[in-house]
Amino acid sequence: MIEPLSKNYKGLISITGPTKSGKSQLAEFLLKEQKSVTYIATSKPRLNDPVWQKRIDLHRMRRPDSWKLIENPKDICKEIKSIKETESILIDSIGGLVEHYLIEDEDHWENFQNKLLNCFIEENLCIVVVSEEVGWGIVPPTPIGHLFRERLTNLISLISRHSKKRLIAVNGIAIDLDNVGELIP
Repeated sequence: MIEPLSKNYKGLISITGPTKSGKSQLAEFLLKEQKSVTYIATSKPRLNDPVWQKRIDLHRMRRPDSWKLIENPKDICKEIKSIKETESILIDSIGGLVEHYLIEDEDHWENFQNKLLNCFIEENLCIVVVSEEVGWGIVPPTPIGHLFRERLTNLISLISRHSKKRLIAVNGIAIDLDNVGELIP
């Protein structure tokens, strides 16, 4: 049974799942007992996309007013380092970060990815990371779509390997991957 995290929980938790699977709601549920939460929303604004705006509004309505909000950070690691050890962090979602770096060459991407992993595995923080599952569907027909899928699936695999707890949300059901699977050597 999935329960909210204890108030003194420290470590990295990864939650993945397809669109509208409940992964963000699961992350919010896990953190509901935490004294102080900083929510980092990674997506860039999409000014002419009312469907996207509606999804953002739903997320905002669910969040407690007491949670701090950082939107579309330029340097997520700098933001995380500025957060006190007594706060918990919810990052929603990794896809937004990957989107920011699609125009970067492979060397810049690798540097960012390594910096991000080092930032996430800070043992004195509770960090819950939400990510989209995109590798189960069709092969993207465009080079940029393929690059997004490759970078996102690789990054979430690395995050998962460093996580203390791994969950997947499917059709509103939370599955504790640590209880049903094992890391591939």
